[in-house]
Amino acid sequence: MNVLSALRIRISTAVLAASVLLGTALLLWGADALARWTAESYVARQVQALTGVLELPAVEVHGTFFLPQVLSGRYEHVEIAVEDLRSGPLRLERMTADLSGVHVSFADLVGQDVVPIYIEESEERATLTFEDLNHYLDATGRPVRVESAPAGEVLLTGTVEVFGREVSASSRVVVGADDGSLSVRPTGLETGTVLDAAGQALLRQRFTFLVPMDPLPFGQRIEGITTGETAFEIEAGGDGLLVEP
Repeated sequence: MNVLSALRIRISTAVLAASVLLGTALLLWGADALARWTAESYVARQVQALTGVLELPAVEVHGTFFLPQVLSGRYEHVEIAVEDLRSGPLRLERMTADLSGVHVSFADLVGQDVVPIYIEESEERATLTFEDLNHYLDATGRPVRVESAPAGEVLLTGTVEVFGREVSASSRVVVGADDGSLSVRPTGLETGTVLDAAGQALLRQRFTFLVPMDPLPFGQRIEGITTGETAFEIEAGGDGLLVEP
């Protein structure tokens, strides 16, 4: 065998090896991409069944190499975005969640079974607009409403019954968290009606309320509230969650 023939054989062997490696890489990439899409679609349907939203939520499962996550049944980082989230009369305009340690077995993923999903830790951010909050207050029989005030404050106004009298009042409010609910409390009520101590206490009670954050699907532990011009931005979280559709 001459040198030229040997060189040709070596080149052919190298090309064949490169082709095999490239083909294998493409197959693995395709399998990885298909597995990622399957997992994202599965989680999206699970969240849709859990929340009852009409549009399929947006789901992104992170990780450079995805097949190992599929085979282990544990997804390190999952991002979810849901629009128009409702529970009874309360509506959240938008909710996004960062989930850590989402457990979905390989068998359930392949069978597309609707089963509870275990989540190690969640961080949620939700938008509650003043308009949606006022709708909730009206639907639950509270004759008060919120609106924006100067300097980033919130004004609460309304006409309520105090010992058989209709009393109109307004107040700046303090917004906080109370055991999984959004709490709204007046700071100093202003009214043109003269009231005794008992009447003032009842008026303050009428202007104080809680809004349960029941629409949040991944834990209602409120960790922060920011007041914007037209909405409250709510941060919540949870850990060791068993989410059942």
